[in-house]
Amino acid sequence: MAIPLEHQSLRKLRPRIAVVSLQLGDTHETVAKVLSSRFEFDARVINERDHISIAMAVREAQALVLIGAPTVANMQIPATEEAISSMIPIIALCAGLDENDDSPPGISYVIDPALGPEHLATALSALISRQREIQRLQLDTVTALRFSGGLRTEIDTIQEELQLAASVQREFLPRILPSIGGIASAALWRPAAYVSGDIYNVLRLDEHHLGLFVTDAVGHGVPAALLTLVISRSLPTKEITEKSYRILSPGEALAQVNADMMTRAGRTTRFATAIYAIIDTRTHQLTVASAGHLPLLRITRGGQCEPIHTFGGLLGVFEDETFKEEVITLSPGDKLLFYTDGFEQAFPELGHDPAAPRLPNRRYMDVFNEFASIESPADFIENVNRRLDEECEDFPQIDDLTLLCSGWTGI
Repeated sequence: MAIPLEHQSLRKLRPRIAVVSLQLGDTHETVAKVLSSRFEFDARVINERDHISIAMAVREAQALVLIGAPTVANMQIPATEEAISSMIPIIALCAGLDENDDSPPGISYVIDPALGPEHLATALSALISRQREIQRLQLDTVTALRFSGGLRTEIDTIQEELQLAASVQREFLPRILPSIGGIASAALWRPAAYVSGDIYNVLRLDEHHLGLFVTDAVGHGVPAALLTLVISRSLPTKEITEKSYRILSPGEALAQVNADMMTRAGRTTRFATAIYAIIDTRTHQLTVASAGHLPLLRITRGGQCEPIHTFGGLLGVFEDETFKEEVITLSPGDKLLFYTDGFEQAFPELGHDPAAPRLPNRRYMDVFNEFASIESPADFIENVNRRLDEECEDFPQIDDLTLLCSGWTGI
């Protein structure tokens, strides 16, 4: 690389010019003498023969002057190759060729000797003045590339870790949803990004009881996903004694989860909504409790949709929170819908601008009602999932979506 001009000024050196001849004769020596004697240049002829000496001589220069017409062949000599790789400007001094004619890449200017040495000196001064900015840009480019390389590595690492986190979270989802006493279940789980702040579970508590659980952590990304995993795995279902056990009611289970979250609360507040229901498949009696979650929806065989409201605060907010339970008796053909608040923004209002903020609405109820007559929970989930695919073609999904459908098939 050429000696920076600011270093030359400190040493009170004149700009170094390397002169190389592409033709026979001593014109290159004459040019060097003229530049050194009449102008403020330190022009030197390169007479070295080995590549290393030539490269060192070129690197010490701020410009290279070629005597003779440049061609593709003679541009491959060591001096020109070193100048091009070091981004040192090259001026070709030859007759019968001007700047508009084709010349090999790397030539900054082509000057006719008939214009006189003043023209050559002016061109050299302009190129050398420009070199300071070129060197600064080159340094900035190298620095930017170095940082971008490190940033790219960090981004690749983060993406790999997120993909691994997504894989781990999926492994925590139930692979097969248990079906007992004529109660069958199906689920839809669609993260908005790599991982989801939603999670669900269907638990076979014993041969007569089925547990249905959905939780939604407030927030997004990895912190929300970790919180939902902790809540799902810490949900107590039974109280075991020496010779027997007692199934905890939904309200008791949520109260214990809430108490556990409060004891682990740190400086950063983490909270979530949840809904937990237990079905006794002998009586088909459903008991449900909610922690700030959207109401459970009951769809009868006739297609009537009715909410089952329950009351209770968010998990992880109030230490002594109680969760009121609601009890209903299911009829053959009834379906139960447990869902998260992502559905409130999944189906924008008609005429909505895709670029505008998406406000919560109840259009999802229209979709649920549209497929209410479908008896099979699996078919119901399939149809809702297809409708979400259609919606995402125009409106990308912006929140995690979870829908758990359980139904009494009447068998």
